Amino acid sequence: MQLAGKRVLVTGATGLIGRRLVERLCAQDGVVIRALVRDPMKAKALHAPSVEIVLGDITRPETLREAVAGCQVVVHCAARVTERGRWDEFWESNVEGTRHVLEAAARAGVERFVHVSSIAVYGLFPRDGTDESFPYHPCGNAYCDTKIEAEKLAFEYHRRRGVPLVVLRPGIVYGPRSQHWTIRIIELLKANRLFLLGRADGICNHVYVDNVVDALSLALANDAVLGEAFIITDGRATTWREFFGYYAQMLGRKAVPHLPAAPAKLLLHLLGGIFRLRGHPPPLSPKIVEYLHHRAVFRIEKARERLGYTPRISLEEGMRRTEEWLREAGYL
Repeated sequence: MQLAGKRVLVTGATGLIGRRLVERLCAQDGVVIRALVRDPMKAKALHAPSVEIVLGDITRPETLREAVAGCQVVVHCAARVTERGRWDEFWESNVEGTRHVLEAAARAGVERFVHVSSIAVYGLFPRDGTDESFPYHPCGNAYCDTKIEAEKLAFEYHRRRGVPLVVLRPGIVYGPRSQHWTIRIIELLKANRLFLLGRADGICNHVYVDNVVDALSLALANDAVLGEAFIITDGRATTWREFFGYYAQMLGRKAVPHLPAAPAKLLLHLLGGIFRLRGHPPPLSPKIVEYLHHRAVFRIEKARERLGYTPRISLEEGMRRTEEWLREAGYL
C-alpha cells in the first residue's frame, strides 16, 4: 500500500508508540494524519500542518464514527498499559475499546488496520524460542489476558467482516518518552527504590521505539501479510541486569543494587500482606523474582522474512539516544 494520498487514523496518538508514529508519518509527503486523543493538553505536542487532532476515547464508541470517517488506514496503538488496576478497567480499554475501533473501521471500509498488541499474549513465562506459531497463554494477569482477547477480536473482524488486518506484538518498548521502561526506571533509581531481585539474569526481550515504528511502516506498506501477526523485538538476548545497568550508568553508578532471591520474595510477601490489610493492591508480586530469572528469547525470523524487518537501532545506540533525551528533558 502506498500511503500518499491516504488519511491515517492513529489511536493512542499521545502515547509512546503512537506519538513516534505520528512524527514519522509527518515526514511522508501526501499523508494526512488524524490523531485520536483524550487530553487536549497532551495533543499540543502533535500539532503540525498534516495532523488533524480529533478528541475522542476508544471506550466511547460514539466518538469514533467521526474519527474514522474518511480514513483509509487505522493504526490502533491505544491500550491500558500498567501493572495495576481493576480487571474491568483493563477489559474496558483493551478489549471493548479495541472492539469499538474495529467496528468503526469495519463500517468505514478501511483499507488497512494495524493492531498493536504485545508479546504479553504468550504469558509472563513464555517458552524459550517462542515464535508466532506458539499459542496464546492466559496467565491470570489482567494486561496479558486482555491483550489476548483484543487480538482474538481483531482476527474475528478480519475473518468475518473482512477488516484488512496486520497484528504486531512488540516486546518491552523503551526509549525517549517511554514512561514504563525508561522514565520510571530512572526515577526509581534516583530514589534508591529499584533493586535487582535474585540473579536477574533472565532475558529482557526489549525493542527500541523507533524499531517498532519501522515495523509499523512495513506493516502498512506490505499487502502480502494481511491476517498475520509478527513478534517485534531487537532480536537480542539481553539480561535484565544488563538492561537496567545502562540506566544506572546514566546516573554515574556502577550497577543496580542487588537483593538475593529468598529475602526479596519474603519482603514482597510481607509488603503484599501490609498493603492488602490496608485495602490496597500490593505494588509488586513475589512472581517478579521469577520473572527477572526467566530465560526465554523470542524469535523474530518471521518478521525478518515476511515483513522485511531488521532491528535498525542497536541496544547500545538506543540507550545512547535515550540518555541524550533524558538529559535534554531534565531527568538526569
